[in-house]
Amino acid sequence: MSLSQWKLDYSYSSKSCRTSDSNFNPPGFYSSAATIQHTADAERSADQHEHLARKRAWDTAMGPAKSLPMNMFMMYMAGGGVSIFPIMMVGMMLFRPLKALFSVNSTFKPLESPATGAMIIHKLIFCLGNLGAIGLAIYKVHTMGLLPNTPSDWLEFIPQPGRAQYSIIDEVFI
Repeated sequence: MSLSQWKLDYSYSSKSCRTSDSNFNPPGFYSSAATIQHTADAERSADQHEHLARKRAWDTAMGPAKSLPMNMFMMYMAGGGVSIFPIMMVGMMLFRPLKALFSVNSTFKPLESPATGAMIIHKLIFCLGNLGAIGLAIYKVHTMGLLPNTPSDWLEFIPQPGRAQYSIIDEVFI
């Protein structure tokens, strides 16, 4: 290190260089400079904390939307037949997002701070991602043929027409 990097100022009295616990400070140490440096570090730390809080909030909000491609692949691999494995997969894919939709506020509660605010947009994106997962599960139920969406699925509930006429004919066997 060159001598120009170190500048010592001996004009201060020795009493001004002492700390409150009566230890000597190193030569050239100014408590005001250390305070300025400390406040700058604190500001940088606060900015970094705000940045990390915002990033974590966005990661939480985008989580359901990021998982949609993987869920689509899992539904493809589960197959279209009606058996226990695909039905369980669809059931989990339907109930997990429903559960998440009912707990949106509790999901974002630890992330709320003055830096992040109320996070309305984050919650909206979180809800849209979960609604997309529910839509994917409903589509899978439709492709499996379990969704009653044709008139033939509701024949049991259609009232039977009454007879218009009766015929009484004795059959004669020859």
